[in-house]
Amino acid sequence: MCWHSDDVSLPQPRPADAWDDDDALASDLARATAEADVARRVTAAASTAFHAHRGMLALRDELDTDLLLLALVHDSRTAGALAGVRDRSGQPSRTLVFEGDGVGVEVEVTDGAVEGQLIPARPGRVELRQPDGDVTGVDTDEVGYFRLHARPEGPVRLVCRSADGTCVTAWLPW
Repeated sequence: MCWHSDDVSLPQPRPADAWDDDDALASDLARATAEADVARRVTAAASTAFHAHRGMLALRDELDTDLLLLALVHDSRTAGALAGVRDRSGQPSRTLVFEGDGVGVEVEVTDGAVEGQLIPARPGRVELRQPDGDVTGVDTDEVGYFRLHARPEGPVRLVCRSADGTCVTAWLPW
């Protein structure tokens, strides 16, 4: 029985003189090449998964074990009653409130800054992170007030650290 590339059954062993036929040789070469391509793709996928897993493990080491995800509980962009609120510069601002297990952060996003306060009021550090790893951070004052001079674009998240632990917001398209 001669095996062809469109045959779904397993190939049968060939007699020693099977390659005397050019068509049989070409068919076997096509099959071997296709198998090598599949093997190469499987190897590449396994290598990619391995390196991605190592990268996730490296990032996990950077995280605090007391990390708390804060939920967005208020966004002035979606709250109709507050849509007309403006900051001192006359440009529209956006107010966001994030809350978690007894902690939170209130934020006002303007054209050139992100300012807010940790709740409950306490000193700490706030960082604005982007997926590409760019970080802008600032220490808060004794009541948790902070001001980051940044123009958030694309997905960003806040990482808030204090003596009580670390909390992060979900990724938001600011």
